[in-house]
Amino acid sequence: MSVAPTRTKWGNAKFGTGRVPAAAIAVPGGLVLGAAGGWLAVLAGINGSNPALGFWVFFACIAMPAVALVYLLVVDRNTLIGATERPDDSVESGWYEKAAAGSFTDLILLLGVAATVLAFVPMDFSVDLKLVLPAMIALGFASFGIRYLVLRRKG
Repeated sequence: MSVAPTRTKWGNAKFGTGRVPAAAIAVPGGLVLGAAGGWLAVLAGINGSNPALGFWVFFACIAMPAVALVYLLVVDRNTLIGATERPDDSVESGWYEKAAAGSFTDLILLLGVAATVLAFVPMDFSVDLKLVLPAMIALGFASFGIRYLVLRRKG
């Protein structure tokens, strides 16, 4: 005989047979990851002449996303109020899959055309990969977002 898990607004994490509020794990875990990021910034010398200020800036920037990431990793969806029972069967999941496949096709097509054109141009280009690679990621995000919004509007 199984007992249905109680549903809460923030959900629980499942450890063995017990359950713990997911936030009780996510908040300390995220703060530890934020402190680790700040400490790595100090060790790498990124923060310049004021290591304490650099530590706190990196800690502040990393802690909240780390809390959210840990929460997403530990929360049991079955304990969230209003969570869909089978999210893979939802219409939003179908939009997501179509948008992801379309944006991947867009990136392959754009990169293939650019590589072909650049192969025939007789000039040498020096590019900074620190700028090109984030631009490609941004292009992928934009393609995905536009496709998802169009699919959502179509219904």
